[in-house]
This record gives sequence, C-alpha cells and structure tokens, in this order.
Amino acid sequence: MFRALVVRGDRRRLDGIANAVVPMLPDGDASLLDVGCGNGVLAARLQQRKPDLRIEGVDVAVPPDGRIRSSVYDGRTLPFPDDAFDLVLCADMLHHTDNPQRMLREAARVARSWVIVKDHVVETRWQRLTMTALDWIGNVGTGVPMPFNFLSSQQWRDAFGRAGLRMEEERSGLRYWFWPLTELVDRDMHFVVKLRPTRPASIAESSESHHPDPDA
Repeated sequence: MFRALVVRGDRRRLDGIANAVVPMLPDGDASLLDVGCGNGVLAARLQQRKPDLRIEGVDVAVPPDGRIRSSVYDGRTLPFPDDAFDLVLCADMLHHTDNPQRMLREAARVARSWVIVKDHVVETRWQRLTMTALDWIGNVGTGVPMPFNFLSSQQWRDAFGRAGLRMEEERSGLRYWFWPLTELVDRDMHFVVKLRPTRPASIAESSESHHPDPDA
C-alpha cells in the first residue's frame, strides 16, 4: 500500500520533470543517455513527446520491466567512449551519488553537445530536512543509495565549472504539486539546467554541424 501511494505521487514528479526538460531537447534525430534511468518511465515520457530521440539508459541496477534499452554500471564510470551521445540527462540522480562532481565529469565526457541536469537545491536547514525526508519516503526499500547529497546553488555552480560544463539555460522554482502541498514540498528546491561541455572548438563545431543548436 505504501509503495503504491509513492508510485502514484511519483507520476506528478515525472510529469513535472518532462515538462521542464522537453523544451531543452533538440528537434530532429538525436541520441540521449539517461543516467540513473531506473525503469525508464521518464525516458518513455520524453520519447512520446520527442519521437526522434534515441534513448539509452544506464543505472546501478536495471529492473526487468524497463521501458528502454539499459545497461548496468558501477555508479562511477559510464561504460561508453567519449562523445558517445548527443545529450546526457541526469534527472534526480546526482544527489544519490557519493561524488556528484565525478559523475558530472563523466556526463561531460560522453556528451557531444549537451548535459541536462535536473536536481534539487537546498539553501537552508529546513530545505535540507524536507528534501531528506522526501528522498527517504520515495526510495526506502528500493535499494537506491541515499547519501542525501544535496547541494546549494553555489555548490552546484562550482561543481558544473569544475566538471568543464558551461550553463546555457536554467529553469528554477519548478512546481509539481497543488496548493498548499506545493509550498511544503516544492518551494524553490527544484531546478533543471542545460549545460554545454567545454572542449576544443573543432569538436564542438563538428558536433553542431550534424545537430544544430535548437536555441539558435
């Protein structure tokens, strides 16, 4: 019963993430790696709205009922060569890692054009307690690691810079829930950013010649 209620509530979260991420995706054919894909439900939502996306997933454990082609990795190193995908998506998974910085560097390594990050930002003790409680409720009993590695906005900016990622677009203050619940569990703690890996111009230009910048 408890898990059923959590799953029902998670649909609103997934819809909210999809609504925020889809406008950042390119039009036309593109490959996307969903890091921390779980059962692929979010990826399936994205593919419904962007049918030309070719999505592959990777996670520390892949359930048998997955919606997309997925592979297992060790939670540290992505099992793909450099520039393997047009985009890499890290949705609500970096705070589940022991070292978000390392994972961002890996995302930047395998992304040809963009890295999209959806996660949480905590600035106060109350926000940290709120996100810790919600994370525990949503993942207890699933085997998902829960180091509760939530960062402040400044820590995120520092992490992006050290990973060689330049912020190009940001949406913050995402809201999933109806009032008054949104004031408790949403507030200003959700964000999504579109980041460009910094690399030699010849590589970036080659990648863009095949996949034009959707914002241009």
